[in-house]
Amino acid sequence: MKLAFADFWPGFQPDHNFFLYLFQDMYDDVKLVTPEMADVLIYSCFGGQHGFVNRADTFKIFYTGENLRPNYQECDMSISFDFDTYAGRNVRLPLWMLQIDWFNKVDYENPKYVLPLQDIEENEFTQKPKTKFCTTVYNNPAPHRVEMYEKLSKYKQVDGFGTPFGNWFYGEGEKYKIISDYKFSICFENSMFPGYYTEKLFHAKTAGTVPIYWADEYTKLDFNENSFINLHDFESIDELVKHIEEVDKDEDLYLKYFTEPLFRETPSLDQVKFGIRRILDSQI
Repeated sequence: MKLAFADFWPGFQPDHNFFLYLFQDMYDDVKLVTPEMADVLIYSCFGGQHGFVNRADTFKIFYTGENLRPNYQECDMSISFDFDTYAGRNVRLPLWMLQIDWFNKVDYENPKYVLPLQDIEENEFTQKPKTKFCTTVYNNPAPHRVEMYEKLSKYKQVDGFGTPFGNWFYGEGEKYKIISDYKFSICFENSMFPGYYTEKLFHAKTAGTVPIYWADEYTKLDFNENSFINLHDFESIDELVKHIEEVDKDEDLYLKYFTEPLFRETPSLDQVKFGIRRILDSQI
């Protein structure tokens, strides 16, 4: 198989990334080539290079971790966070899964740090003493994020990191070092759509904080809903803030969240591999 990549995020390494290792794990003799020479082209939403690849025998796979829908006028299949199979043409791969080092590789560029599978529940960050109350990390000051930050800050100091706070940093590893000092971490998604679960909850929980999350009710299909606090379960942010105050003051209640694992079962790529092969093997 001649495989190529196009239109991925800045820092993406065509010769050192999750998708390359995934396909090498599924198929023999996977050769990395330029997009113009590919049998299979995997492209994302950060450019338009894929539009210039017009070879009839190039199978195009659209990948997105963003809150976007596939355009099947441009691609043959998609890999996204959507639960919808789009008549059998979409394979679900939520963005949080790219935060795990499935293939025991190191030194990725973006994401800069991925967590080994065996370290999800216990690692150097979960073991750190939680000496501070709460933090939040974001670049997009969406109204619900700002409201949550401001209202919880009236109870205790919440430390913000990111462009709106004037202290942005780069790299998942640096994020882990920072947020792992805190008891709680506000990690709201920037928008809501069924299945749209990014790295935010995964980072917060595996760094040893109790995540304060915002996504839909279907998070329980990916995660153990008892391991974090979800705004979706409350009538308002005010009600959520009151609950966090209760958890902060009650050590037993806090430990219930803290000790619950993020996953009910160890995550696996089996369904992802099965879905990709089911579509791809029938087409090429």
